[in-house]
Amino acid sequence: MGRCWDGAQVHLSKLDIADPRNRSVTRLVLTATASQHPAVLDDFRDFAHTGRPDVGAATS
Repeated sequence: MGRCWDGAQVHLSKLDIADPRNRSVTRLVLTATASQHPAVLDDFRDFAHTGRPDVGAATS
C-alpha cells in the first residue's frame, strides 16, 4: 500500500490483486482551523498510519 503526504492530507493506494492495472485510492483530509492545526496534526498522522488492507476480506 502506498502513501503520499501533502501537508494535512494523505492518499492511500492499493493495487487490485486480480488486475494490477487497477487500484483503489482513499483520500484522508484533515480539516482544522489554523490555530487548531498544530494541536491535531500529530493525531491525524497517527490515524492515517492505522490504514491497513483487510487481508481477511472476502474477494469476489
